[in-house]
This record gives sequence, C-alpha cells and structure tokens, in this order.
Amino acid sequence: MINLHDVSLVIATYNEEESIEFVLNELSSYKFFEILIVDNNSEDKTLDIANKFDTKILQQKGSGWGNAVLEGLNAASGEYITYMDADGSYNPKTIFEMYQLLDDYDFICGSRYKHGNKSDDDTFVRAIGNKIFTCITNHFLNLRISDSLFFYPLFKKSDYENINPKSRNFGLCIEVPYLLSKNNLRYIDILSLERKRYAGKSKVNAVKDGITIFVEILRMKLLN
Repeated sequence: MINLHDVSLVIATYNEEESIEFVLNELSSYKFFEILIVDNNSEDKTLDIANKFDTKILQQKGSGWGNAVLEGLNAASGEYITYMDADGSYNPKTIFEMYQLLDDYDFICGSRYKHGNKSDDDTFVRAIGNKIFTCITNHFLNLRISDSLFFYPLFKKSDYENINPKSRNFGLCIEVPYLLSKNNLRYIDILSLERKRYAGKSKVNAVKDGITIFVEILRMKLLN
C-alpha cells in the first residue's frame, strides 16, 4: 500500500461506467485521505460502481468540467489535493512522485510533454494546440511549465484557499497553477506519461474549447 494518507483525490465523472472500475481498482493500492467523486448526474452505472469502493460521492451543482473540479477542490479535507480524470489515461504513480517532492516545492504539476515526450491519447490537432497554448501561457502569464492544459497538480489545501479561481471551464487548468505561482510558491512540473484512455471518448471540442481557453488567458493577463 502506497501511503498518501493526507492527500485528497478529486475525480470528475459523467457516464464513466466503462472506465471508473478500472480507475478505482488501480487506486486501491494507494492509501488516500479521501477519494472524492464529483458526478454530473451520470445516467449509467458510474455511481453504482463507485459506491463499491471507498469513495465519497458529491452530486455536481454547477455545469461543466471546471465547476466539477472546483466543487471537489472546495470540498476536499486533506492537507494536500490532487485531481485526475475518470477515463484511465492518468497514471496514479505520478501522485506519489509529486508527493515525494513536497519538501522542496510547494506545488507540483504533471506534464505529458516534459523532456520532449508525447501523449498516447493525443490527436495531431490536440498535440499542436497544446504546444501553442503552453507557449502562450508561459509568455503572457510568466509561468514555467511544459504542459499548460494537463490538469494533474498536487498542492496544499491551505494554499488553494488563498486563491480564488474564476474559470468554470478548461481554463482552470491554467488558472490554478497561475494563481498559485503569483503567491511566490515554489513549483516544478514533472513527467507524467498520459496513457490511452481505458474507455470512452474525449469530451473536449478542440475549436470551441480552444477559443474559450484563449479568452481565459486574456482575462488572466488583463487582471495581472
């Protein structure tokens, strides 16, 4: 059992019955403070499966991925918080690797592209788009990360309580590390190879969500 006894893990779900059991089975070898499932009114067996494991179920109140994540982060009670998707593409061993760096850094971000690596779940368009947005993010917001659209962070709950994210969409991937970095916290990103999703299809619309994220970056820049 890998001990992460003071870490709250948030997982957002919506009709994930094909993958959630795989994800929770894989996580069963890790001892978390809690696993919070934030569910957006799934119409399949997602919650029936999740209830077989040691999880806390939250019914999502707002709409969209960003709201699900924020509701989970706000409800988390562990000293540290992390997040992962429910499709099986995240490798949980990264959480322990990030956890081991907490003596030297205040927050750590997982990166699919560190050291020139690639994501097994990327399409060509998404891969190019991610690189473009990472360059824009680093330039406009003075961040030093290699993958701005992969939300796989680990940070203190107390540090999270000192920021007030406004994004309710995929812009949250950028806003959380951006706001944390503005508080002069020490941070680093580390390689976390993204696997092919265990099941299901991506809920990301490359064009629509890309425009939304760009608008969010501009909002953060203007408020800087």
